[in-house]
Amino acid sequence: MVQTLSLILLTARELDELRLMLRSSLEPGASQEGSAVFAALFSCWCHNPVAALALCLTAQAYELASALVSSFSDVNITVGFLMQVDKLVQLLESPVFLQLRLQLLDVRATHHPFLLSSLYGLLMLMPQSAAFVTLSSRLATVSTLQANSRASRTEL
Repeated sequence: MVQTLSLILLTARELDELRLMLRSSLEPGASQEGSAVFAALFSCWCHNPVAALALCLTAQAYELASALVSSFSDVNITVGFLMQVDKLVQLLESPVFLQLRLQLLDVRATHHPFLLSSLYGLLMLMPQSAAFVTLSSRLATVSTLQANSRASRTEL
């Protein structure tokens, strides 16, 4: 049930406003309503680890997402779980997660290490598949960007 609701949240055009509310729900000065919605959804979504991770990524709660991915080592990894991870990685390439993909460019942001940790953690969980190759390619691009950023800082 949670898996289905999560997919609806991530894909239904009718829920654009809810996704926008979630995206800002954990920022300083966020409305109490947004924070309450995230808390309510998170307590329900926790019954499905991949749905909880998708919610954290949607709400830009990257530190929590990183902690969740780390805790996946305690989860019984089944074919169904891996299929959910594969679907989430496919959704990361959709317009819903455009903001997340653009945040990967901001290598100096405080959230960047947690976001990368979350995505690399997902990559390490996945068997090699088309979704694995897609995520691996995206993260390789970010690694190149980080290396270029470090090189330009040392030249200054």
